[in-house]
Amino acid sequence: MNGKVGGYAISAAGHDAGRWYVIIDIEQEYIYLVDGKIRTIDRPKKKKLKHVNLLNNFDSELALKIKDKKVTNEEIKRTIKQMQDRNSSKEVE
Repeated sequence: MNGKVGGYAISAAGHDAGRWYVIIDIEQEYIYLVDGKIRTIDRPKKKKLKHVNLLNNFDSELALKIKDKKVTNEEIKRTIKQMQDRNSSKEVE
């Protein structure tokens, strides 16, 4: 599992279960998530680590932009969409 900034997670519990997110920060047992739509860079979702499924995928370019605070909500939405498309095509094969 790849639980670091620039990684991807899927909510496993709560009203947002099944929603895809990008990790923007981690502190101890909490993780801060954004999706670019409802949970924007200004309002990340704070969730316990045990309530998310961390994916092995990681975007180093996105991680650098997050750390430099130069990432936009549009970029977050685009990368999540690309990741979802890649995963759905793997399921079909």
